[in-house]
This record gives sequence, C-alpha cells and structure tokens, in this order.
Amino acid sequence: MIIAVIPAKKSSTRLPNKNMQEISGKPLIYYSIKIAQDSKYIDDIYVSTDSNKIGDYSKSLQCHPIKRKDELCNSTAPVLGVYLDVLEQISDPSIEYIIGIQPDHPDRTINIDEVIAYAIKKNWDQLITTDADGLKNGSLWIMKVEALKNGLIGHGSVGTYKDGCTNIHYKEDLEVARKNIINKGMN
Repeated sequence: MIIAVIPAKKSSTRLPNKNMQEISGKPLIYYSIKIAQDSKYIDDIYVSTDSNKIGDYSKSLQCHPIKRKDELCNSTAPVLGVYLDVLEQISDPSIEYIIGIQPDHPDRTINIDEVIAYAIKKNWDQLITTDADGLKNGSLWIMKVEALKNGLIGHGSVGTYKDGCTNIHYKEDLEVARKNIINKGMN
C-alpha cells in the first residue's frame, strides 16, 4: 500500500497562511491533493495539519485530515517527525511507501507516477526531488516505511529526481508559481 502525506500547518513565518494562499481560485494545498488523487499508485491521502480550515478543506476533497501534534508545528520541527506521526496515528502495517507532497510547490514539472515507479524500480530507501542546481527542493519525497521507522532516511540508499518547480517562501514566489500554472494551463 502507498499513501500520500501532505504536511500543511496553518502558520508560516515568511508568508502568512501559505498553504491556503490561492492561485486561480484554488489554495496551494489543492495542487498537492490533485496530483495525489490523479496517481494510479497512491491508495490514500492524509493531510497532517493543525488547522481546522485546512482539515475541513482536505476532507471536502475526500482526504483524511490528521491532527498534528503541537510539537510538530514549529518551524524547527523535522518533517520526518510529521510522517512518523501520521504512521503512528493511522497504524496500518500494510503501508509500504509514503509519498510526501509539499503544498508549497504547486507548479511541479514532473509526472508523479513516473517518479514513484522509478523509486520502486530502483528499490531506494528514499527518493527526493531536486531543483535545477541539484539542491533538495522538497516537492516530492518518497520513502520506504521500513526505512523511515528504522531511522535510515538520510543514511540509507537515496535517489534524486529533478523537478524545476517553484518553492514558495514569499509573495514573489507565489506570483512566479501563479504565472507558471496559468502558462501551463494547470488550473
């Protein structure tokens, strides 16, 4: 079984209410939910959040909101803790892979199913997306659950896949992503 986990807390220090900022009338989180829903590999979608608004919105799109623990909501909390928290809360031993899909990369340039198939074929413990310079951008993070639970993420086998999307931190980044989405007809 493969699940998508979308980490979407309510606060952001650089761009307030970032995950619910709109592009073409849809909040950023919509674009992550949509690519997960369109995947032939993903069996279920969970949204880890501390926001009732984000939880209600994700539920309206047939996703499962997971109440994020307070200690996982600050800016220094590791996102791996969020993924482990979701696994603990849903407690399903049949889950083999987690696909982490960040909401602040709405203009992805990759086909999610191609990336998932590639990661599974290579049998990596994790696959992370990178920008054009080869730096981790967090758009997509594919992890074997076994590796995550055993502390191998960051230490086991790692693959990368290039995604030239916008990583939204500021209002200017939001405008770049908006233009990309409109130009690509992704809305």
